[in-house]
Parts: sequence; C-alpha cells; structure tokens
Amino acid sequence: MSLDNVQALPLGTRLGDYRLDAVIGHGGFGITYRAFDTQLAKFVAIKEYLPVECAVRTPEGEVVPRAQRLAEDFAWGRERFLDEARALARFRHPHIVPVLRYFEANGTAYTVMEFEDGRSVAELLRGNRPLPPVDVLTLCDGLLAGLAAVHAQGFLHRDVKPSNIIVRRDGVPVLIDFGAARQAMGGRTQTLTGVLTPQYAPIEQYVAEGRQGPWSDIYSAAAVLHHAIAGVPPPEAAARIGNDPYKPLTVSHADRFDLGFLAAIDRALSLTASQRPQSIDEWRALIGLAPPQPSEQLTVRMPTQTIGAARTALGGVSRDEALLPYAATPRQRRRRSILVTLLILATVAAFGWRYRDDIQARLAAAPSPPPPATAEAPPAVAPVPPVATPAPTPTPQPPPPDDSARKALIEKSEKAAGEAKAALELAEEAAARGRAMAGEARIAAARAARPDLENSERLSYDNGASYIGQSSDGKRQGLGVADLRGGERQAGEWNDDRLHGLGTVRLADDARYSGQWKEGQSTGAGVRERPGVDRSEGIFVDGELDGPGLRRIFGTPDTVQAGKWQAGKLEGAGVETIGDRERYEGEFRSGQRHGHGVLVGADGVGKPGRWEEGKLVESAP
Repeated sequence: MSLDNVQALPLGTRLGDYRLDAVIGHGGFGITYRAFDTQLAKFVAIKEYLPVECAVRTPEGEVVPRAQRLAEDFAWGRERFLDEARALARFRHPHIVPVLRYFEANGTAYTVMEFEDGRSVAELLRGNRPLPPVDVLTLCDGLLAGLAAVHAQGFLHRDVKPSNIIVRRDGVPVLIDFGAARQAMGGRTQTLTGVLTPQYAPIEQYVAEGRQGPWSDIYSAAAVLHHAIAGVPPPEAAARIGNDPYKPLTVSHADRFDLGFLAAIDRALSLTASQRPQSIDEWRALIGLAPPQPSEQLTVRMPTQTIGAARTALGGVSRDEALLPYAATPRQRRRRSILVTLLILATVAAFGWRYRDDIQARLAAAPSPPPPATAEAPPAVAPVPPVATPAPTPTPQPPPPDDSARKALIEKSEKAAGEAKAALELAEEAAARGRAMAGEARIAAARAARPDLENSERLSYDNGASYIGQSSDGKRQGLGVADLRGGERQAGEWNDDRLHGLGTVRLADDARYSGQWKEGQSTGAGVRERPGVDRSEGIFVDGELDGPGLRRIFGTPDTVQAGKWQAGKLEGAGVETIGDRERYEGEFRSGQRHGHGVLVGADGVGKPGRWEEGKLVESAP
C-alpha cells in the first residue's frame, strides 16, 4: 500500500493490459495511478473510483460500501463516474486530458487517460515563487478555454488546483484528473462532497446542499491564478466568513499586471457565488481576453459509433495523433511582439555598454594614428555595479582532509544525501496526505457548525465552556463545536466527550490544527500552523510532528525542513532549504544539521561535508 493512501492497490497490480507503477494522486473521490500499457508499450494515467466518505477496500482488493445505508450512494456515484468517462471520451480539446477508455473491476470503476508529460503548476509554484506575467496570461487563457469546454458538456471539474494542471513540454496547460467532475448541472442533490482542496474551494463546496455551478470552478480557477500572481493562494473560503482577510490583487500587485485583469480575478474570488461571473464567457470578457480561437471554443465531438462497438463494461476511443495546435490570441501576439522588441533593444544596449571603450576609441581616432607615446586613452567610464542581495557572512571553511579521508567523506556525504532525498519524497507524500485530511477535517467542522444540525443541543459547564452539537447521555457524541475557556475552539467529530476522528482546533493566539484526532489528541495526518510564523504538514502524535512530514518557517527567506520527525524535531535523514540560497541534504539531530551531507548553493554546485550541531566541521573541496 502507498503511504499517501492506504486504500491504494499494491504497485505491480494488473488491471487487464495495465500494470500499476505508481500512485500519482488521491483525494476524497478516488485514487490516480501511473500505469504501463503492456499492449501499446506506453504510460497512461488510471483514475479509480473510491469515495472515502462511503467506500472502503477489502483485503482482497474489492471496493465496497462502508455500510449498507451507503450502498445506494456508492452505486449512484459509480454510475456518474462512468457517465462522465463516456462523455469525456467522445471529444478532444487541447487543454483537457484525453480519456482513452473506461471499465469496471474490483467492484468499482476506472478511467484510463493519457499520461501528460510535463510539470504541474504546483511544481512551478513550489517555494512561493510567482510566475512571470506572460506565463500567467498563457495559463489563464488555456485554463478558461478548457473549463469552457467542460461546462459546455454539462459538467463541473470541482477540483481545479495547481496539481491538477499540467504544463506540457510545449508550454500548453492541460486540465487533468477529472475523477472529481460530476454532473452537478442536472440538479440532483449529491452526498459525495468530499473532494475539496481548502485554498482553492469556494464556500459552497463546504456543505452538501451548496448550490454549485460554473461559478464554483471560476472561483477555483481564480484561486490558481491568484497563487500564480502572488506566489501564495488566497485565504481559505471558510476563514473568510465574517472578517474577510482577503487582500485584493488590485492593491497588492498593480505594478505587474493590468488593473482590469486583476479586478476580474478579485471579482471571481468573491465569497458570495452570486457576485462572481456566472460563466466563463462573462469572466473572459471581464479579463479582457479575446474570444477563443475556433480550435478552443468547443470540444471536437467524436462519432458515437467509436464507442458503441465496445463491450457494455468497457469503452473508449483512440487518441488523435495530432492535437489541435495552441493558437495565441491577437492580444498575446501583440504582447509577445513587444517583448521581442524589448529584448532586442536590451541586447543592443548591452552590446554597446560592453564594448563602449572600443567604440569610443574608433570614433575618436584620426585618419593617421599618432605615435603610441602621445596617444591619449578615452576617458574611463566607471561601470555601474550590479545590485545584488547581500550574501550572508561565509562560515570559515575547515582545512581539507587528505586524499583517502576526502574520498571517504565524499562517499559518506553522497550516501547521506541520497537517503535524504528518499526521506524528502516520503515527507512530501505525508504532507499531501496531511493537507487532504486537513481539508476533510474542515468539512467536518463546517458541518458541525451548521445551525440546522440534527439532534443538536447546548451543553454548559461550570468553568465557562460550552458545547453546541450532538450528544449522548450528557456527553459530546457526534458532530459539534466546543468553545473552551481561554478562547480555544474545537469542532468536528466527537466520541465519549472528546474529539475523535476528524476535527479542528483554534487557540487564543490563532494557532490552529486541522486533521485527524484520537481520544482528544491531535494524532494522525493533518496540518498545524501559526499564521505568519510556521506551518507543519504530515503525521502528528499529540500535536507534534512525529513521522514523515515537513515544516515551513516563514521569514526572509523561508526555511523548509522535510524528513522524518520525532517529537517535533527532525531526526535522521532530511532536507533543509533556505529560500533560493542553499539546500542541505543529509543527516539531522534534534532539528540541526548533524552528520554527513551535501550543501547545494545557489549555483547548483554540491559540496560534501560533515556537520556537528549545525556547524560545518569538515568539508571536501
């Protein structure tokens, strides 16, 4: 089983012609695998329908409802999953991942998609780095074109976020992972609402009865663009109720983008759905984008008979060898022309500056050059020193070891660095699981706080604490919210008078935790943060990171530590990154660099060495 989802099928499992090689994504609605097509000898992506709210995998690999009362929801969702696959398999669009086929097995359903070769927007934004303006506009244009095609088919994506957008090697953004898409426009009330990524989800996705539509995907797309522009996502929708901390982009980033463009994104991020653009066409007009090219307007529908010949439980189409090319809009072409002109002018200016002495000498030279003894050199022009960020005072380097010791040092350091990279992968997987559980916990907390919660009552305590929610025999049992003495608030699932399951806590100093709980302690996968101070994601025991995970300490620059933790401190193999300045891959003790490792500088060059209590004591040149 994979660390990021214990429900995943074992790697190496065969599903017909496909061999599962890796888990590449998971969420409340299902799991996505990278698989190898043994017939066509190529990689594909396979999405498995496994809604965590109502289904579980048995030891034999079958997916079954968690309880008999959930069987109808599970079966209904599986049919919708297949309906979506059938619809998506019949068309092609340059900004939507192609669906190749779909089938049923293990009591559930699967969708086979092209495995898009590229980098996700989440990878491009890693380290809180904003995208260049021209890349933001390209992302915006492609994202809107893809969503318009999805909405035209009567579907919503419902999980638009940076990790679900791949920028292919040719620069074209592609929407992936449509396992979260559902037929929301048909008006049927749904109970499968567990697909939610807090920073990008609109407020209507937090409750089962929330009315969703194109405006919901528009909010999520705007949150992605906000992240691309500002380097960070907007505040979570649930945190914006009441005193909204959102800062308009028109105020914070007017120096880099057109005000109309920023205003359109601000409006799309309105907390109230009715205040957002109600369609992609309306939003595109507000942004100022030209109408989409013919190849981007609607999807190219494939003939129905391409699927009709398949078996009842299996369907699909072959992917076109050549997708429709990505066509730049007239506005983009003008922008690119301006950029090219500026680059040419900059190059000419740089050439003139570099060879200014020689040029001046040639212009000042007479037809018959005078003797060297009487020649006057042109006046020297002092070069303008480049503006650079002050570098930290370098740590004194210890003397290099002899050759044999040097080789041993390098070997041990590189081995430690390799183990650190493996630990980083596990930490990132655990962090992703923590974020997913934190999102589920916020959903549970939002449900617990609903004023119309069934069988809700108020309990008061002598110490001033109070509880509003479900109870049994005078004890907190079920969903509810507790306001404790000192300003602490706990919300979520309760058992025997203690938080147990999914829940959230916010302390008086605004420190908070969202994720799994066990007998009143924040234990399991989750996220703990102190706004403006630090944020921890991964596996917790009694409120402290204990297991794989990562912690970001906010500062100038940010520091990120990732690896395996013990009682809130990094122990053993791990990675520490300090902004763009340096990256240490090696051994830790009590949260400090201690042991062998490799220090990679801003130039990308790694330097092996040995550290003790955070200080470099031995290095290899």
